[in-house]
Amino acid sequence: MLKLPVITTSVVLFVVILGIGLANWQWQRAEQKQQRLNNIETMHKKGLLSWSGLSLLPETLDKTGLRLQLQGRVQSSQYWLLDNRTLNGRPGYDLLAIFYPTGSALGLLVNFGWVEQGQSRNQLPQVQFPEKPLDITVQLKQGDLAGFYLSGAEQAGRGWPKLIQFIDINQQEQQSLAQLVDYMGYVVDDQRFAQPHYQPVIMPPEKHLAYAVQWLLLALSALVVFVFAMRKQYQKDKQASTFDKNSGKNKFKETK
Repeated sequence: MLKLPVITTSVVLFVVILGIGLANWQWQRAEQKQQRLNNIETMHKKGLLSWSGLSLLPETLDKTGLRLQLQGRVQSSQYWLLDNRTLNGRPGYDLLAIFYPTGSALGLLVNFGWVEQGQSRNQLPQVQFPEKPLDITVQLKQGDLAGFYLSGAEQAGRGWPKLIQFIDINQQEQQSLAQLVDYMGYVVDDQRFAQPHYQPVIMPPEKHLAYAVQWLLLALSALVVFVFAMRKQYQKDKQASTFDKNSGKNKFKETK
């Protein structure tokens, strides 16, 4: 009877369970990304909405992917620089400011795009927004805006502009003393103040599926190698056992 080595069996079992778990996770991520892309495509088919047209939609609707044509003004004296943003290998920031659509007391936090860092991080880029009304086209995003950040990164310096490590609507409300809606906009194809580069989905579903297949193959490979190794060991032990039995018989015959 084959006795399985405890440590080796435990390691292989761990690898198989981990591989299957990660494959399942990547598969779910692919489905989520595909669903998001489908929702965005559905929203794009609605065309460009106005601020007043947006208010006619259900409040519970996920507004991610909606595109708006807005007229209004920027809160020019206050803006944020989202740190650690690279574009084509160059370091820089994302430029965020509050946009007030005409006739609205609520502000919309808008990401105008990427601005270059400059030679020193000690001197933040200065941006001049116009005081007069302007037109912008934005794509909305709702839900998780912060993404990954380290503990303690919520601290922002005094004065303006403010250097921040992540986006948090409540934090931006407290810092600006403004009332903001619970979603934000990303400027589309407008390079007057910064360079738009927003991508609603960075890693496509196909890549997640490829990772899922890789993890599944890793788990399968570990299992197959283990099975073949145990089979070889079983055959080796069986041959040794047969040899011992034959040797015992020969010795018994010699003693007669």
